[in-house]
Amino acid sequence: MKRVFLFLSFFLMCGAVWSQKVITPSVLTVVFATSDDGFLNVRERPSSKAKILTTLPMCFHGLGRGILLESGERWSKVKVNNDIEGWVYNKYLGYQTWYEENGKPKLVAKYAYTPLYTDNYADDGPKYIPFGTVREGTIIADEYELLEDGYYVLKTGHDYLFIKKDDVVVE
Repeated sequence: MKRVFLFLSFFLMCGAVWSQKVITPSVLTVVFATSDDGFLNVRERPSSKAKILTTLPMCFHGLGRGILLESGERWSKVKVNNDIEGWVYNKYLGYQTWYEENGKPKLVAKYAYTPLYTDNYADDGPKYIPFGTVREGTIIADEYELLEDGYYVLKTGHDYLFIKKDDVVVE
């Protein structure tokens, strides 16, 4: 009887983890840590016991530091440092989204790995540096402006993201 109880308990626990609703966003959402210590662990799986891959820091110059890939009830999948994908606990996760579906023309990603850029705050080097990538069909923003250098600037409350004009479709 004890073995049956343990087996059923294990099965129910696994079922709760497997049944977590996960929604893949079609809109660019940038994420950042909201914890008191200034960072959020990015884990290999949606579990507090899973291996820590890296950390997601707080906002920098008013801009989030990662991209939301999937959103679940308790855990969300993010991309950090332009290439590390992992899971973060939603309690300490903040969001920034640049799409409000207000009828304005919107920028939509053209390619499977459409690159986004941010300002290079150093005095030397390129004007923009890689921030991350989004998948084809992702709605990037409805608040933007085309710059003379061939980039769209995605307008936010503080800092900006940039995307090459040729990497998006205006819908």
